[in-house]
Amino acid sequence: MKGILLIVFSYIVFGSCAFAQKKANPFQRVAIPDSIYLKLENAYNKNTKNVNAGRNVFNLINRKDFGFKDGLFSFQGQGPHFPRRIFIFNKGLLFIFDNEGAFNPKGVLQEFVESIKKLGLTDKQTVRYSKAISEYLEQESGNTYGQDIK
Repeated sequence: MKGILLIVFSYIVFGSCAFAQKKANPFQRVAIPDSIYLKLENAYNKNTKNVNAGRNVFNLINRKDFGFKDGLFSFQGQGPHFPRRIFIFNKGLLFIFDNEGAFNPKGVLQEFVESIKKLGLTDKQTVRYSKAISEYLEQESGNTYGQDIK
């Protein structure tokens, strides 16, 4: 009987370990080159200091894509009280939005129009990024990131 229990226990332990290895890391972030990391960190740190925002990057077009390439991304400081910001990387050019969707959605849209020209985005990119920015603004709507707490 002990032998059977040991076999069943072993099967459960090793089976669950194998299953756990196949699951994706829900906290995985986009792997950012150091040169881009420093630019993001410096842009975010205008209002705060050393919050590791340049490493906390997610792809807004495909959340499961962790490679760094042309696209639209969000970034924010480590912790729930740091607002998300966005940036676009296109053909080696970087456009970091100064406005945060939670506090100035109109400013985000104005910057997006500016980025279309500066980065030379195609019509296809413009439409795809417009949709993702709209979703970002909807998600950010009403978020205060603790600024209402005094």
